[in-house]
Amino acid sequence: MAKKKDAHHGGAWKVAYADFVTAMMALFIVLWICKEKPKLAALITATFNQPISLMDLFFGGFMEKPGQTDPLADVKMTQEEIDEILEKVTVDVQKMINKDDPDSEDMEIQVTSDGLKILLFDNPKKPLFEPLTARLTKWGEFVMESLSWIIEKYKMRVFIDGHVASSDTEFPKKEYGLWELSCDRATACRRSLLNYACSPKSFFRVTGYGDSKPLPDTEPESEENDRMLFNLTIKTWK
Repeated sequence: MAKKKDAHHGGAWKVAYADFVTAMMALFIVLWICKEKPKLAALITATFNQPISLMDLFFGGFMEKPGQTDPLADVKMTQEEIDEILEKVTVDVQKMINKDDPDSEDMEIQVTSDGLKILLFDNPKKPLFEPLTARLTKWGEFVMESLSWIIEKYKMRVFIDGHVASSDTEFPKKEYGLWELSCDRATACRRSLLNYACSPKSFFRVTGYGDSKPLPDTEPESEENDRMLFNLTIKTWK
């Protein structure tokens, strides 16, 4: 009587391996796209930090609805509606930037009639910039990334003011001083916001004030005067 041949069981691993390779390829493609598209990476990061609906994901962030260039364009808004939007923006800023330290003194937010004033301090313990330069630290980049998502989400106008504390420090270049440093820092913030998510049309002013405008009740040399002021206003309202 002929013996039965043993059943072949060696092919299942090939299917699993093929699935694994496909998944890895998909992962590498996503990582490559995120590297090439910083705005997309910022959107994905913001989605994990603060989940949003699919409609918001595609039409409230970086993609426009067909036939529409600005969801707030030509819309008449009451002060109550403006205040409601600003309250949401304030909550988002607190969640995304101060989520790990709600009592942090690195940031102050003031609500105005049509926008927000966000004051970010270049705290030595948690600096926005590398010392005496306009190069953003990792923390500074994180803050700019978070702000860029919020600005783009709510279609805000952006005004950036750079301020530095008085100092006798001599810079390597004689023609370079505190005024130039404050201007360069404001410009660096604009570039970073633009790189992550913001539209070029979002920016209306980028200014450096040197050490000419210290905060009230502070000495000009006080570290509190190393700061960046972001005025965010609602882009279109009547």
